[in-house]
Amino acid sequence: MQHTVQLVLGAVMVVAGLVPAVLPRATAATSEILDAIGSKTPASEVEPAEWKVTWTRLSGIAVVVLGLFLVAAALSPRF
Repeated sequence: MQHTVQLVLGAVMVVAGLVPAVLPRATAATSEILDAIGSKTPASEVEPAEWKVTWTRLSGIAVVVLGLFLVAAALSPRF
């Protein structure tokens, strides 16, 4: 049971991490638009800073790597 949970969690993390890893600008822009709710700045004028796009990409890659580690650990043979 534990291996199944670990495998599913790892697979979900890989899929969830691919979006910001592959589309960091769109992911960061969506975050900025959500942050602009209640602001006087229109959502159409909001644009993410380059550091946020880079951080979003690196975070996505880290989640993918951790997910792959979980999948590999769940699939590894036990002695």
